[in-house]
Amino acid sequence: MFRNILDRFHQSKLLERLRKHGIDNSQIAGLRAFIDHAADRELYRANPRYWAERLGLDERGALALIVAGAAEGVFDLIWQTTCPVCRYHGRVAQSLGGLVGLHECAQCDHRYEATLDEDAFVTVSVRDEVRRLSSARRDDPVFRTVVDARYGPVSALALINTPAFRELLAQQAPPEGQSLGVKRLAIFFSDLRCSTAFYQKFGDAAAYRIVCRHFLSVFDAINRRGGVAVKTIGDGIMGVFSEPDAALRGIAEAITALERLNTEAGLHGDDRMILKVGLHIGPCLVVTLNGRLDYFGQTVNLAARLSGLAQGHDVILSHAILDDPETCTLAESLGELLPLAARLRGLLDDFELHRLVIGMPPAEPPILTLAERT
Repeated sequence: MFRNILDRFHQSKLLERLRKHGIDNSQIAGLRAFIDHAADRELYRANPRYWAERLGLDERGALALIVAGAAEGVFDLIWQTTCPVCRYHGRVAQSLGGLVGLHECAQCDHRYEATLDEDAFVTVSVRDEVRRLSSARRDDPVFRTVVDARYGPVSALALINTPAFRELLAQQAPPEGQSLGVKRLAIFFSDLRCSTAFYQKFGDAAAYRIVCRHFLSVFDAINRRGGVAVKTIGDGIMGVFSEPDAALRGIAEAITALERLNTEAGLHGDDRMILKVGLHIGPCLVVTLNGRLDYFGQTVNLAARLSGLAQGHDVILSHAILDDPETCTLAESLGELLPLAARLRGLLDDFELHRLVIGMPPAEPPILTLAERT
């Protein structure tokens, strides 16, 4: 009895730590009730989508809660590979970095390097400090197979492409100098048009305050559509999405959000902050640079080059983005989609591009100084 009281007290203290990561009281209460009443098999190597349904959260919210719990010692993340040939479950690792290297399937002897979007997935277990699980009752492969068949496993890429993972679990990243592959990722680079003149006109301090508000607006739009900001580069942003349609929606919402910010800040005419974006999709590598997760490869380089062709209120799209008919239809619904003839320096052939112009408002003359507006 006394031991149970101590365990409940310790569990409560651990769960309360989640507050500092933005997990609200109702989510903590729901999580506590779930942990107390769930069967052992529901809390061991669990599919995060199953937890999301049980907790009444969307997938993104459940992943944020799980990452916060892993950072605070409430949960363990378990990373596992599957053979791309026979789909047999392979290596189990306690960190993302543990997936690096060549794998050999115990079922069909196929040797492979796991890709984070197709060959690696993540599950979650409650730690003993929160609730002790019976070794006899927790490991139920049949239950896990049924759950995965219903919900689909959560890829390793889906988890690492959350702001929470990048902020709280950087220690799980691959060692510097090593990499993990991704077969297909939508990558964008954004920049502000004429930002140098903006700083010169209004001064560094005042301009920086409003540019920081631009960062927050774009980050929010990206996150709402399931993407993540990888890093800022000067006044620009590099971000990634798993799907091209989500990328198009997120970027369009970012451009709209920036126009709202211009209105709120009283910026008119040539003083407005105007977003330029390049978007490409393809394979890349996940690496660790300067202690943070980053992306490397030709897809990244091309996306960066495309943003340099943008003029403002537009997205320069590679043809790969528009390969899917539904994504192409979405692009046409978001603005004016125009073919773009351009040669990218360093490429032998012309690269088929399109320019998507999104909601360019009429210019207005500036009426106040930025200092007065801020």
